[in-house]
Amino acid sequence: MTLPPDWRSLQILLAAIDCGSVTRAAGRCGIAVSAAAKRIQDLEAELGVRLLDRVARGVTPTPEGEVLARHARAMFAFGDRLADDLRAVAGGGLGRVRLAATMSVVAGHPLPQALAAFARARPGIEVDLIEGTSLAILSELVEGRADLGIITIGTALPEGLTGRPWGRDRLLAVVPAGHPIAGREGVSLGELLHEPLIEIIEGGAITLLLNDMAERAGLSPRTAFRVATVDSAIRMVAAGQGVAVIPDGVFDIFSPALGLVGVAIAEPWAHRRLRLVGRAPAVLPPAARLLHDHLAGLNEMG
Repeated sequence: MTLPPDWRSLQILLAAIDCGSVTRAAGRCGIAVSAAAKRIQDLEAELGVRLLDRVARGVTPTPEGEVLARHARAMFAFGDRLADDLRAVAGGGLGRVRLAATMSVVAGHPLPQALAAFARARPGIEVDLIEGTSLAILSELVEGRADLGIITIGTALPEGLTGRPWGRDRLLAVVPAGHPIAGREGVSLGELLHEPLIEIIEGGAITLLLNDMAERAGLSPRTAFRVATVDSAIRMVAAGQGVAVIPDGVFDIFSPALGLVGVAIAEPWAHRRLRLVGRAPAVLPPAARLLHDHLAGLNEMG
């Protein structure tokens, strides 16, 4: 088996890509420019590929260099995690787990209670909870910055990740109490798309899903506003400026204060499956494997 390149050379390569210059990379890494250039040349010779293109004002990564950089960043992230776990063990703990989840999972599902139960059962394990979009979570997992994730999108997982069902959520059309559809039990896609919609950048997966379903049906959404967060969207709805589509659990946070109504979207795709995602349990660090098994067991019981 071929050994991976040495860490110092990888560090210099990443600095050169980030800075766009071998000279600036050498300064960042505290090494002579000639020594930095020699490190990169030796790395290219060892791997048999060109990693950087030399241009007039510096360097840019080749496609091979981009691939190596992506894996190198994951290696450094895993190295940081190893150091954290070793420090935790030395301090009497059992390690640290990085769990990433979408806002709808954190707000609308029993994740906080599940983590509280895990903390009682495993007091020596620290859990860092990271909130993000589903696509960002997959990136965190691939690059080694997270151990486990709970996501809502149904796309194929990147190579090296596995997933299992972990609950469901339901999408609602949120309207003011006096809106014509407020008293309805459900609203169809066609009816929803006749309303002015407030798109949420933070919930980009929902916007993509709506656009995809509209295209399949030969319809076009009417976008009234694009806002950054769910909170902004909800307040625009309360002001009568349009309809927002959000998960039921997130809606429950805002509805009591603003007097809004959540109407079920009567379409199969509006019932979304959640997934617990990570590397295969057999290769997870021990602390992450314990949390994975805890979360998976809760889903099986529920």
